[in-house]
Amino acid sequence: MGAAQGQIDVTADKPPSLSILGVYSFSADKANYARIIQELVDSHDPPNFSEEVKAILRNAGRGNELVPLPDEDRQELERDLRFYLDGAALLEVLVTSPDSRFTVRDFAQVDPTNPKDHSEMAWNETFLTADGETVIEADYRQRLPAPSQYRVVFVIHRWEPRLPLRSSYGELQAPPTLQKLSERLWRLAPYDLPEPSARAIR
Repeated sequence: MGAAQGQIDVTADKPPSLSILGVYSFSADKANYARIIQELVDSHDPPNFSEEVKAILRNAGRGNELVPLPDEDRQELERDLRFYLDGAALLEVLVTSPDSRFTVRDFAQVDPTNPKDHSEMAWNETFLTADGETVIEADYRQRLPAPSQYRVVFVIHRWEPRLPLRSSYGELQAPPTLQKLSERLWRLAPYDLPEPSARAIR
């Protein structure tokens, strides 16, 4: 978080910088991966929607949709999730003294061996406090957190450890070895399917 009132912000005079704190694999731990997939499938099952979402559907005359997903839909959803997550990586980056050039959209991997220079861009970003323990809800008008130092967590699909990560401030070299996804990051930055595969209201 930002410096407390009456304290000196030690990042105030530092130039903008980005530091990759970790690169995590969803699928490295097979047992945990199976649990993650199950939790994600369950979260798309209408009976498990939040009471707020259920109320919205009922008020819109769509209460009849609040029935369990058929087995074939659950299986299709699981296939979609595995398609995206098998080769994906979750990155945690420390952002210090960002200026007007910084945007999460600039995080990307570009494969030069692909004829069309295919790129995988940051997806599903979540902002955390500098200690990585609390989610920061960024103002929709501001788009980025106010503190001068914070973390951003995001997914790169089809992650390639051999390739650098592009950013607003140039290329970053990530650690070559992926770590197992921690419970902290799964709790604070759960995964959302990209559209159009995400068929259910979250």
